[in-house]
Amino acid sequence: MERKRSTKWMKIAGIVLIAAAFAGCEATAGSGKQAAGKTTSAAAASETPAGAGPGPAVPAARLDAAVRGQVAEALAQALAEHYVYEDLGLKMAEAIRTRLKEGAYDGTDSPVEFADALQADLREISRDGHLGVRYEPMADAPGPGGPEPKGPAPGPVPRVAEPGGPSPWIAEPPSPEPRVTPGPAVPLPSDAGPMAPGRIEPAPNTSAPLPGEPAPQAPLAPAPRTAGPDAAMLPDVRILDGNIGYMAVNAMPPSETAMQAVAAAFALLDRTDALILDLRGNTGGSPAIVGLIEGYLSEGPSYTTNTVHWRNDDRPERLRTADVGERAYGSQKPVYVLTSQTTFSAAEQLSYDLQAFKRATIVGETTGGGSHTSNIGPVPLGHGFVANIPTGYLVNAVTGTNWEGTGVKPDVAVPAEEAPAAAWSLAARTLADGAPDPAARAWLELFAEAKLSGEPDLEFAALEGEYVPVQGGGPGMPAAVREEDGELRIRMRAGSGVRDAALAHAGGNRYTLEGYPSGFSCVFVRQRDGIRLLVSDAGRMTVLGK
Repeated sequence: MERKRSTKWMKIAGIVLIAAAFAGCEATAGSGKQAAGKTTSAAAASETPAGAGPGPAVPAARLDAAVRGQVAEALAQALAEHYVYEDLGLKMAEAIRTRLKEGAYDGTDSPVEFADALQADLREISRDGHLGVRYEPMADAPGPGGPEPKGPAPGPVPRVAEPGGPSPWIAEPPSPEPRVTPGPAVPLPSDAGPMAPGRIEPAPNTSAPLPGEPAPQAPLAPAPRTAGPDAAMLPDVRILDGNIGYMAVNAMPPSETAMQAVAAAFALLDRTDALILDLRGNTGGSPAIVGLIEGYLSEGPSYTTNTVHWRNDDRPERLRTADVGERAYGSQKPVYVLTSQTTFSAAEQLSYDLQAFKRATIVGETTGGGSHTSNIGPVPLGHGFVANIPTGYLVNAVTGTNWEGTGVKPDVAVPAEEAPAAAWSLAARTLADGAPDPAARAWLELFAEAKLSGEPDLEFAALEGEYVPVQGGGPGMPAAVREEDGELRIRMRAGSGVRDAALAHAGGNRYTLEGYPSGFSCVFVRQRDGIRLLVSDAGRMTVLGK
């Protein structure tokens, strides 16, 4: 009894957090947009008081030959000393020095254009989407014309960046052409295992992580007092028709708030029969969030999914699933991951891992193709220039390789804008095959055939008429559909009264009821013997026909 009561309150707490997260989206819309588009620094933070707007605009600086030479040399040194592959780092360093000697940058006096030119030259050689150069006048002091850059500090480099973190230098999807192939495949870690069932009660983790690498633990799900921008990483969490969960994960910030939001989302969707994870707009973030989501989609002890090989550290680092215990969504329910060309870095890691472990079906487009990571953070080049230099590569525990340069290829290839409807239909078809209830099976089979996106292909005239429950379609009340003043309306008995509502187009031949919350919808499907009307009424699914 106590265990059931605890689970109940945990789920209620999760739902409260989702509500708080949505409220946080509205309350922090302005500040969230500002924070998402820039990289802050200690200097910038000290000059802008908390709660104040942006400081005075920095005058556009002009470059001279001396500054260009200093920045280019600092970049070349950083590449030679830190880039993930030493031979390629030396090659890029030599290329930058050669281009400088040849006068390739002589006509460039704009800092932004100079940074873009350096980055383009680097990517021409490496095609590394995580490698970039950027001009940030507040990143160090002072701007062009100031003291010479000191370059990267010698000795061990502090680990300040999360593996698999996003690249703020990505302005467009990186080239899908093959890039550098990682080193030889390493043996599978002894604790690498499938996302498989087999554990009901929490059990000791017999496959302990490497020293200093405890298995990540998922947070409990109490709602924080305030929901900051990190909670907005999950802008849409809901239950779709057919009892199919939907979770849009737009970012993966390395914060406790973000982990709380993930826990709350899974608490809300725990009783759904399938799950759609939408990563189409996600450009990466923290591998801790990746491991947490993978932990919810697994069962059993925490285990290794990838190994990170660092150039500046002989000791490989393991990335693992989180141990969420009884709160796991499980390993049996169907999962579909939506991807686009924009999906990048840690979001690709989640997609790649779930595909490699055969835990999810990937639906959409081939992703950006960036698996490299960095543990040194932005490297200052002086005069306001900084570089992002990858220092490590990942090796997946199943495939022995990664997605660098190739991206994650979808199992079902469709344009990104069509991926939600395609995954929805796939989920319905899969659930129909295993549905024990004949009425639910009939509804899901018809729903899988329905047109769920784009313009409707059934005219109003074909939809008008009286609809009655069909045999095997579940209990329901008759309904009348009519066109009135250019809109489609439905009238049916509801409880002790009559529901008469306009139908609002929601994609394809699916309509929602105007004035009603989500959970009330009508889907029309053409069959040989007439039109079928699939009614979803607060979770009750009924098939009507005319």
